[in-house]
Amino acid sequence: MKASQIQIGNRYIIQLGKNTTAVKAASFDKAKSTWLCETESGKILRVSNTDRFLKEIKPKHRECKAGKKGPRKHVTMIADRLKETGRQPSAATRGPKPNGKMSVLAAAHLVLQEEGRPMKVHEIMETALARKYCLVSGKTPFNTFNGGIRMEITKKGNDARFVWVDKGMFAAR
Repeated sequence: MKASQIQIGNRYIIQLGKNTTAVKAASFDKAKSTWLCETESGKILRVSNTDRFLKEIKPKHRECKAGKKGPRKHVTMIADRLKETGRQPSAATRGPKPNGKMSVLAAAHLVLQEEGRPMKVHEIMETALARKYCLVSGKTPFNTFNGGIRMEITKKGNDARFVWVDKGMFAAR
């Protein structure tokens, strides 16, 4: 490629020895006559020979021209609804997804909310699987539920959806 064809901000395929890689042209250093390029992993490369630039990578999606189509209605409706309520929807408030698509933690939280009482992990697991809120394909579904609930309490503390009540017993916060 010619130096006049390379533009800052565009993406290119460049030659590095026998390999090629995708980069974004970040800037041009006039003092050293080199291009500063950033790889997808964040590394900065200096490219002094413009012959290494093989071709430009075109964006996959075209950007919408202003006034041509305008915003989609359902996107603005969701944004307006979120502004009115002032909160983000969580997995627990959306309810169960069809065909066991809910995560184990979301299913456990939903079971605890529906029951309204502290439950042992075996009860939570059996209820969630019986109601088909989630699917667990491992050999030890008890460990999946128990470990997930305990990990959330450990990592999130007071922001966790669960509260430890007694040995092996949890409640919804």
